[in-house]
Amino acid sequence: MLYRKKEISGKWAFVNENDEPICDFIYDEVRDFCENVAAVRIKNKWGYINQKGKQICEIRYDKADDFQNRLGVVEKEGKKCYLNQKGEEVAVTNFLNEEMVFEGCKSCAIGNHTITNLPGGYLYEDNFINVTIDPEVPIIGFIVIGIKKHISTTTELTRGERIQIEDITNRVKLALEYLGAKNILLFEDGFSEHYRRWIIPSDDWMFQFGRGKNLKKITMYAKKNMTDKQKKECLLFAEKVRSFFESN
Repeated sequence: MLYRKKEISGKWAFVNENDEPICDFIYDEVRDFCENVAAVRIKNKWGYINQKGKQICEIRYDKADDFQNRLGVVEKEGKKCYLNQKGEEVAVTNFLNEEMVFEGCKSCAIGNHTITNLPGGYLYEDNFINVTIDPEVPIIGFIVIGIKKHISTTTELTRGERIQIEDITNRVKLALEYLGAKNILLFEDGFSEHYRRWIIPSDDWMFQFGRGKNLKKITMYAKKNMTDKQKKECLLFAEKVRSFFESN
């Protein structure tokens, strides 16, 4: 079922394909549905509704981001937390099931060394870039290139900074190839509040998701199906990547 936004007398709601409202026209702003949940605003406070038009949480947050990986990031009084699709505030854990504690943007927390329980630590770091494994997704060789600027798109970077990112990307690629990766997938996150780049060695099991090019389905599958042994292998592989950076 497709839903679209509609305004009546300055108030917004969603309607279905038959132009029938699924909720009352009470919202001052609504955003499109992401993962069956939409952010809505009344006056200066935000919350979420589901596709039945029901509020999944109280409309009380100062900010609310679109849902990704079945979680929404909300902010109240300067502090951020995650909501699940039931509207419950939940902790964020790494792939070792350890709670990661941080305030604000997770990518900034990684860059500032203010996040706890970061699996594998920092594989490379300079004054602008940090290289880690993805803390939440147990895929061997899943490398995240983060930057220490809180921006959402590379258009906000200088030419020199873009060259730095490409240089580190190439070094990660060389490290993965040296360690046996034959095909490498590259993804960029230019839609969240903090730009980053993902590099993933392609594996046969990924082909079920369009030859391994659907990042969302790949990561969700890995979170559900990777064994403790494979998670340990992720950490061992990360150490090998770190050693490559230190010696090259």
